[in-house]
Amino acid sequence: MLESDRLDVFAAQTENVRALEQAWKHINKTINAAYSSGDNSTAEIHTKLLTQVYCAFAEAVFSKVIHTPDGLTLDEIAQVKSKGKKNIVEAWKKCAELSLRKVQGKSSGHVANTRQKIESLIDRYIYDPSLLRNKIAHGQWKVALNSHNTKVNSTLTNRLQTITVVDLYRHKEAFQSLFRIVEDIIESPNKAHHRDYWGHISQFEESQLKMSIWTVENKVSALKAKKERAKLAKTKTRQSTLTK
Repeated sequence: MLESDRLDVFAAQTENVRALEQAWKHINKTINAAYSSGDNSTAEIHTKLLTQVYCAFAEAVFSKVIHTPDGLTLDEIAQVKSKGKKNIVEAWKKCAELSLRKVQGKSSGHVANTRQKIESLIDRYIYDPSLLRNKIAHGQWKVALNSHNTKVNSTLTNRLQTITVVDLYRHKEAFQSLFRIVEDIIESPNKAHHRDYWGHISQFEESQLKMSIWTVENKVSALKAKKERAKLAKTKTRQSTLTK
């Protein structure tokens, strides 16, 4: 890879990230409309699609981040990509490891603690969704098989059948914190990282605490109530027009 290639990939993935954000919004609207109309089947189907979009979004963001101009060296990018050929989770971890080598001016334990925190976020918000994405992409829409396709994988089957749009909201919100932390380290290891790291962690913890009480049942109830209010408001407007 040449430096010009890095810039081309960065620009391309910036566009892809933007397109996937739009895809997320579009599918989410379809899910909301389905739930508000009581069409749970359509909502569940599109939740599977949203899982796919979430994982594609995460991969596009990752590619964009590692190709950031003036960030990782071309050799370091190659090392990350080598890990990514086998496992996207290991690629993320390699990226964090290489990036953190450039962090200076903090306590001796800061880098180790930061790496541990980043890896815990990667394990939770990259590993599980990527497993589900792979199963869905290989036709295991409802029942998951093991890696050799010789037996049913009960654990992944349960995850496939119980994942909700609310779970994906939590994952995407957490992922935003993860990639901003990594992005800061790559772009500005000794300025933005030092300045904003704890802010990202606090935002992550606050948002996850807030979202921990969200349920798909509450979401459905709120959507149906909103639809009823809109219908009532429309009826009142029509009646007011007729009486004039």
